[in-house]
Formats: sequence, C-alpha cells, structure tokens
Amino acid sequence: MGGKGKGEGKDAKETDPAIPKAAPQGDQITQVIGEVGRWQLEKILIVFIAAAPGLAHIFHAGFITPKQRFWCAQAMDEAGVDIPPPWIVDYPEKNKSYTVYPGMGNLTTEKKLMGHCIPGCMDYEFDHSFWVSTMITEWDLVCEKSWLKTLAKLLLFTGFALGSFCSGLVSDRYGRKIAIWVCSVTMVVFGVITSFVPWYPVFVVTWWITGTMAIACYTAAFVWTMEVAAGKWKIYLGMSMNYSWPVCRLIIAGLAWGFRDWHWHLRCISALVAVGAVLLFWLPESPRWLVARDRMDEAKKILSDASKKNGKPVEPEQIVLSRPSASASKGGFLDIMRHPTLRIHVLIMYFNWFTTAFIMYGLALSWQSLTGGLFLNFIIGTILDFPAKTLAMFMVLKVGRKYPYMIGSTITGVMFLLTLFIERDVYPSNWPIVVLALIGNFTTTMCFAILYMYTGELMPTTVRAAGVGSSSLVSKIGGTLSTTVAALADIHPAIPTVIFATMAIISGAITFFVPETMGRKMPETIDDIEIEPLCGKKLPEKAVSEENKPWMMPQEKQGLGLHLSPSAVSLG
Repeated sequence: MGGKGKGEGKDAKETDPAIPKAAPQGDQITQVIGEVGRWQLEKILIVFIAAAPGLAHIFHAGFITPKQRFWCAQAMDEAGVDIPPPWIVDYPEKNKSYTVYPGMGNLTTEKKLMGHCIPGCMDYEFDHSFWVSTMITEWDLVCEKSWLKTLAKLLLFTGFALGSFCSGLVSDRYGRKIAIWVCSVTMVVFGVITSFVPWYPVFVVTWWITGTMAIACYTAAFVWTMEVAAGKWKIYLGMSMNYSWPVCRLIIAGLAWGFRDWHWHLRCISALVAVGAVLLFWLPESPRWLVARDRMDEAKKILSDASKKNGKPVEPEQIVLSRPSASASKGGFLDIMRHPTLRIHVLIMYFNWFTTAFIMYGLALSWQSLTGGLFLNFIIGTILDFPAKTLAMFMVLKVGRKYPYMIGSTITGVMFLLTLFIERDVYPSNWPIVVLALIGNFTTTMCFAILYMYTGELMPTTVRAAGVGSSSLVSKIGGTLSTTVAALADIHPAIPTVIFATMAIISGAITFFVPETMGRKMPETIDDIEIEPLCGKKLPEKAVSEENKPWMMPQEKQGLGLHLSPSAVSLG
C-alpha cells in the first residue's frame, strides 16, 4: 500500500487493452456509479435498440439474391432481328440438349437448373410465386449478368473494414454518442434511398454506404457499452452485445418471409434504425470519454445522474475525477513483425480470424446454395447462435481460450468433411447435410466469440491496438471473400465444403503453437513474449497483488478510468 514505484509509474503510461478486463474497486467511475446498476442497464438497452437492427443490412445480402426460376421472353440476333422460339440450348458438360419455350408453364423441372440462358436474350422474366421482387429480378442478374450480384455483395463487405475504422476516428474525436447518432441517421437516409434507386450502379454505392454505417454504428455502440460497466459485468455485457448478431438475423429472416420484396426489407430495417436514432436523445455521452477529453463538468453531471438512478446519490461537486494518463505506446504493426515469436503468434491468429469469418459469413449468406434450403436452415443456424455465444462465454471464464478454440475449430472441419460423403437430393431436405452444417456453424460461432478475448490477451500492451486492429481487418477480408461461396457452390457444392473443412482443421491444429492466456499476466512489452517457449506452455501464475493483477490495466492500477479506442475493437 506504499507509494508508487518506478515500475508502476511506467505501467501507468501503457495503453488500454483491445479487450477490456475487469476494473478494480479503485476505478474512479466505478466508485461513483458502481460496476452495474439500473442506469447502465437502461442506457445499454437504448444502445442495443439503436445498433442491433442495422446489422440486419449485413445478412440481408443472403435474402436479396435468392435463387429464382427464370425464362427468356425475347431474343434477338446481333442485327436486332427477333429470334422466335423454340430455342435450342446445349449443355456439353452434361451431354444434353433442350428445346426451350418461353413462359412459366415451360420451366425446367430439374431442381438445380433455375432456367436456360438463351444466346441473344433481351429480356428475362421470373417466377414470382414466392418472391415478389429481388435484386436479381430488378436488373435481370442471371446468365451473363449473374456475376453482378456477387460483385454487389463483395463491395458491401469491403465497407465493413472502412466502417469500423471511420467509426473509431469519429468516436475518438467527437464522442461515442455523436458517432452512434451520425451513423444511425446516415444509415436511415441511405437505406431509404437504396430502396428506391432504379439504377444498379447507384444501388451498389448507396447499399455500400448503408452497410458501412451499419458496422460503424455497432462498433461505436460496443465501445460505449464497454465503457460504462466494470468488473465481471464488463465481460458479461461486452460478450452479450454479440447477441445483437443473431437478433438481427432473426429480424431479416422475419422481414424476408413477411415482405417478399427487397425494397420493403430495406424500408423496414431503416424504420427500426430510425426508432433507435430517436431513442439516442436519452443516451448520454460516455463519461470515460469525457474524462479522457478533460470535459470534467459534463462527466460529473452524467455520473451524478447515474449515481442517483443506481441508488447511490452523489452531487456533481462531490465527485473528484482524475484525467487518465496519455497513451505512451511505443509499438506498432512493424514491431509485431520484427519479433519471431510474436510474429508467429500473430500470423496464426490472422489465419484463425480469416477462417472463422470466412466460414461464418459464408454459411450465413449461402445456406440455399450449400444445403438446398434457405429460411428454415438460416433460422435454425441463427437460433443456435445464442447457445454458441453463451458456451463461448462459459468456456472463456471456466476453461480457457486455447483448447476450446482448437477443439471447436477441429469439430467444424470434421463436420464439413463428413458432408462430402453424403449424397445430395436423396434424403428429405438433405437433412443429414443440414445437421452437419449446423453443427459446424455452431462451433464456428463459438470460436469466433472466443477470438475476441484471446487475441487481446496475446498482444503486449505496447502493440495491442495494432495487433487486434490488424486482426479485425483480416477478418473483414475473410468476410468479403465469403461472398463468393454461393458462386463456388453453383460450380459444385463440394468446393466451398472442402475449403471450409481444410481451413478449419488447419486453424485448430496451428493454434497448438499459441499459448494459453487464462490466468496469465497480460504481457506488457514484446520482451515478455520473446521469453516464452513457442508452444506457449502456461506460465506460472504470479502472486496476485495490487501491483500485479493480470486482469488490471495500468490506468486501473492507479484508480483511473478506462478509455477504450474503437479502432482497437474487433467485431464479428
């Protein structure tokens, strides 16, 4: 309990973790409002309502381009002369030829063949018995134009990395609430515009902006949540924000079933986001951000109101706040790659992030192409998301990070390998394939949730933001490439399945060379990593004291508040 030593003074200048840990009782914000209370729960509910619906834009990509039967209504030659039906279509790979007539009554009876591509076709018509309007029917994205639907989804996912990055800049500079509100309003405006635009190029741009704002809004909301709770509640509430993803998946599935017109999907999502934007009027700025910006009077007013709501009334003039020390991070991305052991750890985690994002998003956006069904399989996979994330939370708290990830990833790979040995279209609804794919989806979701904390605990304090931030970018690349899964499945369903299985098994195997972090003091410098063996045998736990608690960050050791940078938060 003596004065601060030199070592502690040095620690006080380190940066906060990408994945926040429990704050001690000395945390200045916690001393005023407590670790959690009615005020925190009410405000987090507002944040959830504001951020969750927007994520439905991401999974809307799976319903905006469903498979539909089509036929050619009119064909012309290069001279503009009408080519009357019937048309002869050859399939050399199948050694078949078809005589094709226009009209719904002449549709092919083959399950996998949605329609025939007629050379010189000027106008395609579609079966609207279920889907009233989709992106495919809007711009005839079949045959030689089919690649445009993949392009649109690919570009949408490229906006996710930019969204997280821009959200961090705006949130750090202007505040968490401003970032959430600006992203919400922009998302509403461009979501509505996207639902009305009649031109494909404009649609791609406005849809990209809408998706970018969706992930940006969630990023800022996640950070706000992490900054108002402390102790074990920081872990519970932070990981509980991950439930936003399955909730939004249920939202879009319900909208797609009820309104089978993509225009109304976007309008309904925008309406839900608009409700959240209005509720943000009752959301205060993050008091930790205000303290970090030296806006003490505003922070004291918010903390005073919160303390009264939580039954611990304190007047603003009674609150004494200290501004956290400025970051003294001396490491960056290049420092990670200069050190052999750390470089290996980070590259392995990059592969893990890429693999889990590629499989998770690939499944979510391509259920119909991979399993033959859309709504039922999508909803079952979504419902399983809840216990998967809950199991991940339990594993992280009770078992560890390394072995649950290894086992989960290996199970994912084995499940997809088994699907290769099951013949398609033999069993009703391909149920054996669907069951195995759902198990793989469950374990992948669990692994993705574990990666959040695992990566942050592996990185030394001096390069933690760079390590987790770059991992987030790699996961977005995996998400972007996942938009090609449906196209690969159209070539042959086994192609994405083999890719999923191979990557998942490799990911589980190479994680053996990464150390377990549960119960281990978080590394503060790169030297702490370099003294470890490559396979990372668990380090002996050190005596727990106020000067050396693995779950306490330097600012928290001083009794100061946590200021979390959105650019250092990874989302999936």
